[in-house]
Amino acid sequence: MMTSLIIGAGLTIVGLIDTANAFFHGLLIVGICILLGVAVKIMDELIDENSFKPYRLWIIPLALFIPTSMVYLALTEGPVIGMVIGTVIGILIAGKLDHPAYIVSVLLFIVLVLIAFVSQVIQIEVTTLYIIPVAAAGSFLDEFGHEKWTGANKAITFLFQHRFFLKIFAFFGVFLGLALPIHLIGFLCFDVCYDLVAVASHHDFSQKNSPQMSPLTGVQGGVNHG
Repeated sequence: MMTSLIIGAGLTIVGLIDTANAFFHGLLIVGICILLGVAVKIMDELIDENSFKPYRLWIIPLALFIPTSMVYLALTEGPVIGMVIGTVIGILIAGKLDHPAYIVSVLLFIVLVLIAFVSQVIQIEVTTLYIIPVAAAGSFLDEFGHEKWTGANKAITFLFQHRFFLKIFAFFGVFLGLALPIHLIGFLCFDVCYDLVAVASHHDFSQKNSPQMSPLTGVQGGVNHG
């Protein structure tokens, strides 16, 4: 997780050197996407895992950082608006927006985008609107299948387990010209870092709750939960 944060922060800082330059701007997009992937998953863990209760106050800055960063991307990259709105719709239909922090983040994103739109800071293209239903469908399939799918088909189980539908739809969005390759790269970086935080979190939780082997006696110790 720390490695992802360092890489994300580093790319973001370097990208800010010259945002008008396509190369530096690409680094900025990827850096922000990495930070967002880490931030979103950390907020998920803080909300869902009781073992992280002492750190729950971190939810507040995360709930502010996430939509603010997404709005910045939306201001500079039109397809991001469609992707975020569509993803939120899919998650909402799947019943996953079940915590006040999620609601605050979504509402803040919508308010900031509306302010930017009314102020004519950004213009929403028609092609961006096409992304919304596609992202909503992919997001819904990922979230609903991840929670509900219990079928025996290993291929479909793998797709749901790793939330592949939105990735596949994002690829076709680029293929059809609705988004640029840098948007796909940013999305994949977000997704990979999200999963890395999940793996690291579950590993730490397992280590914390597993019995420890005594180096002297060779006997497992730890708390007896029986």
